[in-house]
Amino acid sequence: MNDKLKGYLLNPFALFLAAWGILNLFQARFTPLDNDEAYYWMYSKYLAWGYFDHPPMIALMIRIGYYFIHNELGLRMVVVLSQLVALWVIWKISEKEQQGGSANVLFFFMLIVIMPVYNIFGFMATPDAPLILFTAVFLLAYKQFLIKESPENTLFLSFSIAALMYSKYHSGLLIILVILSNPALLKSIRFYLASFVAFLLFSPHLFWQYSNGFPSFRYHLVDRVSAFNPSHVPEYLFGQYLFHNPLIFTILIWIMIKVRPRNLFDRALYFIITGFFAFFFISSFRYRVEPQWTALVSVPMIIILFNNINFKPWLRNYVKWVALVIFPLLLFFRLASAYDFLPSTILKKEFHNKKQWVNDIDKLADNRPVVFTNSYQRPAVYTFYTGKFAYTLDNLNYRKTQYDLWDFEEKVHGKEILYVPHYFSDYYKNHLTKQILSNGDSIFTHVFKDFQSLQRECVILGNKQYTFNRTGTNTIHLKIFNPYPYAIDFKHKELPIIFQLAFLKKGNMNTVMLNLPESLSKLDAHDTIQVDCNFTVPDLAPGLYKIAICSRTGILYDTFSSRFREAKISEKN
Repeated sequence: MNDKLKGYLLNPFALFLAAWGILNLFQARFTPLDNDEAYYWMYSKYLAWGYFDHPPMIALMIRIGYYFIHNELGLRMVVVLSQLVALWVIWKISEKEQQGGSANVLFFFMLIVIMPVYNIFGFMATPDAPLILFTAVFLLAYKQFLIKESPENTLFLSFSIAALMYSKYHSGLLIILVILSNPALLKSIRFYLASFVAFLLFSPHLFWQYSNGFPSFRYHLVDRVSAFNPSHVPEYLFGQYLFHNPLIFTILIWIMIKVRPRNLFDRALYFIITGFFAFFFISSFRYRVEPQWTALVSVPMIIILFNNINFKPWLRNYVKWVALVIFPLLLFFRLASAYDFLPSTILKKEFHNKKQWVNDIDKLADNRPVVFTNSYQRPAVYTFYTGKFAYTLDNLNYRKTQYDLWDFEEKVHGKEILYVPHYFSDYYKNHLTKQILSNGDSIFTHVFKDFQSLQRECVILGNKQYTFNRTGTNTIHLKIFNPYPYAIDFKHKELPIIFQLAFLKKGNMNTVMLNLPESLSKLDAHDTIQVDCNFTVPDLAPGLYKIAICSRTGILYDTFSSRFREAKISEKN
């Protein structure tokens, strides 16, 4: 072994990095799959330029690791390696005068190991893992670009921007905040060139969005928005404070108040942290904000904290004592996520009891495809642990998922399937078969001999706005088309189809049945018909409403079959 290689391997930073990587590899191997990880693993089975919820970077990372190792470790392997690269990049970004000496290396890793973000996304395969990696890479590229706008640094910046955007959409806010911190970038030809190249690199994903009707943008910007809930704001504040370690988060805020940014790069770090927390604080007035949505701020947090370790003499001792208390607790919970020895229902739901639950469902299925409802996680977990096909239906109270974009619905059409709904109405309890699982839980199931469902949008409401009378009979014109490569059977023996008109206002929904022509029995593949349906408005107050056509297929839950439109209900003249 030459002296240079030996010196590198014995370098304190390399030793700590290796130890952290080994810990995360063991965690990745022995921790059962998280529900969302199974969903992203399904992404990786069908590589594409985009997915309903996220860009494709996490799918590619999972695909690479799982190609070599077909278990939880393989699924997470590239994620583990990606964080090691991210930590190395963060170290390179930090001030050079801070990098000398083993004491500073120890301090750096003490900051890392007491942050929940780095403990969670050091092994869990979610889009936040590549987001953290490419946030660090982007900040390194930006720092070098500030030093010199060379062709190499310009190209590096463009690739880092594209990689960020392919990781998670939140990265768009990161880029905006960096520009706001340094408006002079808008006068730089090199920055425009970097942005243009990044746009070209990201254009395949944009074309995928266009080809699929911009599902991600519609979901994140429109469908996800809900009515104001006063509990969401304190939940956001408490969640962020806990997620970023309150003992360290408090010190970060104090440093940011006391220490002014020394240069444009430091200013960008301050803008990123402040901007992200402010943006999602405002967002919490519109919908529930998940704690991990601010995960990328952990990168500038570490840089600011590490660069200011000498700001006050007591900071080192403070971080040391926090590490002595917090890291053992985090290790304890990491162990509990790998091995089921705590009574915690959250850990059991997220990590444990999956294999037994899957085995129970598999026995009931008896080699039939399984159709779940209102869960993109359960079919993914079932497929991961059995290798068998599963699908999910979503109803009026749930959102669309990637399963609605895949052709899985076509694969179960006409098949004998096991139906496993997510909740049990009185009707289901009386008409479905009750099954007792190994853990004592009960579910209700039903075997359909000739399955059909109607999940895709199949009705066009031609008008942008409608006016209906509150009393008397109204008529609505429907354009019904068949989006499937097989006929829709409206009078199916097991699962006949009916349409309803739904009125929505302030989170409340009322429906009225629409009577289709008696002659309408089947609609052949890709055919279109136009019908007029009569109905009476349910007992609703006059005013403006959102309306949509929804369909019910036999005993399956209702689902939306058209886009939303506006309607005015008025008193009859």
